Amino acid sequence: MKQIKLFDSREKALENLIENKPFTVSINGLKICLVRNNSGISAFKSTCPHAGASLSEGFVNFNNEIVCPLHGYRFNIFDGSEKSGHSCELFIYGLELRDDGLFITLR
Repeated sequence: MKQIKLFDSREKALENLIENKPFTVSINGLKICLVRNNSGISAFKSTCPHAGASLSEGFVNFNNEIVCPLHGYRFNIFDGSEKSGHSCELFIYGLELRDDGLFITLR
């Protein structure tokens, strides 16, 4: 597994990640969506596993779910579970927020 630094400090990460607003990063051509809310910060594959829509264009509801803009499928942003019963789970990446930055673990 490989850890990559996304932000240079805790402060920069929190400053750039607006609460409940999807934020996309690209790492070696891989698009990853980040979401910060009062439960923490999550990272997941930006592409919906159902039809390939960009989840960064969706929204986060009050149940910690990203809602796909194409068909409305809902995925938990922390464990990847699909809540509408129509698709497979969302791929979740490990994150570590430290004083010296926000790090993502790629597998």
